[in-house]
Amino acid sequence: MPNGPIRVLIADDSPTALRSVCDYLEFAGGFLVVCTASDGVNAVQLASRHQPDLALLDFRMPRLNGLQAAKALRQSLPKLRVIIYSEINGPTLEEECRSHGADSFVAKSRLPDGLLLEIRRLFPGYPV
Repeated sequence: MPNGPIRVLIADDSPTALRSVCDYLEFAGGFLVVCTASDGVNAVQLASRHQPDLALLDFRMPRLNGLQAAKALRQSLPKLRVIIYSEINGPTLEEECRSHGADSFVAKSRLPDGLLLEIRRLFPGYPV
């Protein structure tokens, strides 16, 4: 459990979506966005440097997609919590995300409330 705000890395190739997630976390309180990335390779590099508590990864990104980035992050930072989010939604997508090292999947249609529910599940007792 982090001391202080939950330190977050957000990766999304859409500047609009990236800004929206950053704004929501700022509004919700209890979070510190330590870095943002526009592709999976950059997300993995920044996570190694900044050691966040939580990574929020878009499913579709250039260079490494969310699944590939989650797998790389799980190998290099096993305690990091990872949530993949996407406009795509299907019955097997959540299981596919988990099989690649993600802790959770949230459909973009469930943002922002679904994201906050998953963060509360991953950080029980944390006041967010």
